[in-house]
Amino acid sequence: MQDIIIKISKALTEIEHEKGAFIVKCLVARNPDDIQWDLVLAADWFEEDQIQRLNYLSEKILCEFDNDLISQFSAIITLSSDSELAQFLIKIQNGYNLHYGKIHADEQIIINTDNKLAPMVLSLVNIRIP
Repeated sequence: MQDIIIKISKALTEIEHEKGAFIVKCLVARNPDDIQWDLVLAADWFEEDQIQRLNYLSEKILCEFDNDLISQFSAIITLSSDSELAQFLIKIQNGYNLHYGKIHADEQIIINTDNKLAPMVLSLVNIRIP
């Protein structure tokens, strides 16, 4: 798990330096019995063309993934910042930051929720990468 967090966090930091900040950056597992992670992102700078947006993000994020990491990964999901799921994940991120602050990639805590779209959430905000 630590490897996927480190690789994604590094890629997201690089993208943020290039494009601007993400409003939402979380890993979400929709099925607790078969954990595969969706990377859920929201940003004001997202392009209107969803295919271009996803191509850009997948090239930047997935280029360093090996077969083991790909097997843990399901999708990149981009949201508008005013969507219901984005607003829910923003609350999770804010509570996580308030309670835990900046932590190492190997100390991540998975938050279980009642949300059917995001029953397991791992915030990627304020991660210290070794």
